[in-house]
Amino acid sequence: MRDRSPSRFELVGTWRLRSWDSVFDDGSVGYVMGEAPVGFIVYTADGTMITTISAAGRPRIDGNDPVGGPDDQRLAALETFIAYSGTYHIDGPDVIHDVAISLYPNWVGESQRRHAAVSDSGRTLTLSTDPVVVRGRPSIQRLVWERVRD
Repeated sequence: MRDRSPSRFELVGTWRLRSWDSVFDDGSVGYVMGEAPVGFIVYTADGTMITTISAAGRPRIDGNDPVGGPDDQRLAALETFIAYSGTYHIDGPDVIHDVAISLYPNWVGESQRRHAAVSDSGRTLTLSTDPVVVRGRPSIQRLVWERVRD
């Protein structure tokens, strides 16, 4: 089975994160959100995309205030979660996420290019980045998704 660039039609649906690894410039591999992150990415037919990714087993924050709690616990929650949404379009073999809202405010108004490959069966989607700095080290981020539903 070989991978190929997806069409917009093939992206439409809900995808569950299977893996996310970081390939560093020295060839070593790391895991930004641990070895078993959880997440979803959704592509709609009208061009909307939404993604949320979390480290598994995140600790709870003391209290019942979703915007309160101890600073150290809120920082830990922020460091173990990524969420953004906006629109998307296909550019050759890449999918471009045009970010409208993001937990990381620096991405708002920016475009996130992802090199995309879908398996022949259409059940697996691999998205990867150009080299980026994550946790102080240049690396290529590689995320593998499995289709949940069309």
